[in-house]
Amino acid sequence: MSQINTISEFLLQAGTDYRVFDMARGIRQLESQLFLEIESATLPAPFPRQQHAWFGILFFDKKMSHERYIWFVKLPLDEQGLVIAAAQQQFLQLVVEALGQTLDKQNSTNNQLPENPFTFVPNQQQLADFNSIGRIELDIPLSEHLALVEQYLTHPERHDWRTLPLQGIADFTASLQHGQRRHLLLKQFSTLPPDMQYALCASLENHQIDEDISKLLINWYHQDVRDEKRLHSVLRGLCQSQDKTAVSSLISSVLNSSDGLKSSVLMLIAARHWQYLKESAILSIYVELLAVCEDTPFIGLYSDLVQIPEVREAMLGVLRWPQKSTQLTHAIGQLFGQNTP
Repeated sequence: MSQINTISEFLLQAGTDYRVFDMARGIRQLESQLFLEIESATLPAPFPRQQHAWFGILFFDKKMSHERYIWFVKLPLDEQGLVIAAAQQQFLQLVVEALGQTLDKQNSTNNQLPENPFTFVPNQQQLADFNSIGRIELDIPLSEHLALVEQYLTHPERHDWRTLPLQGIADFTASLQHGQRRHLLLKQFSTLPPDMQYALCASLENHQIDEDISKLLINWYHQDVRDEKRLHSVLRGLCQSQDKTAVSSLISSVLNSSDGLKSSVLMLIAARHWQYLKESAILSIYVELLAVCEDTPFIGLYSDLVQIPEVREAMLGVLRWPQKSTQLTHAIGQLFGQNTP
């Protein structure tokens, strides 16, 4: 065991092929080398949440590729966002004790680990989307439920959307590169029942979406800007949008509206659209709103955002702003009063 220092090394030594996905702020695939560097504390976790890195690891024996296994692993991070080596070693020790040095059906029917502080269970939405993404990555056919969703979207008046399995919706959004499915979404989305629209947005947050789908969601929001649940769904659905300009414009618009003072909106922006806080105009209004929003703890969200490498410098820069409102100055004072650096 002494020569194995990372999960990557263990999986390779066990003779498996594997794929790694970051699960913290939407599902994103990680290159194997990047995962190894994160594990080795060479690089900080790119999408930390609650001072942990959250991974979905899909692996299989290269000689028995029909048998596939999944681990959902969370590893604690230090104040710099680096994986704490001792915690990872403890997890690896649990793996070796439970499964031995190799992964096979004789050792453990499902290669499952005993309950431990380093594993987690994703919510049902993430599980469904992870299953779809994994199947596409490994070129495995999607579930039979996909056909039901296609039938519904083709003729929604003939079917009851409430009978559609969540996995079918996940399969549909995961395969939008298929031209016909993308066309169906663009054509039918605005005519669907609200709950079906919400369900599609919830799944879209785990996928990159193009400009046309992004504009579809943004236009849907503008059709009724007073619908709070619609706004939340759109913010989620645009999580990995490729149309950065349109999303930036939307976030600016929302922050400058009455919705900007709602804690749910401020938390969603932090959780799904942190990258736009690199834009000084958005950052300045965001942190000022955060400082005056009574329902949103400034300390909690600031501490969450400052751990994200992509916006860490921008968030630290807030502390040095020469012109801060009285409310922001007070919030920063509370931050240092409770969390002395």
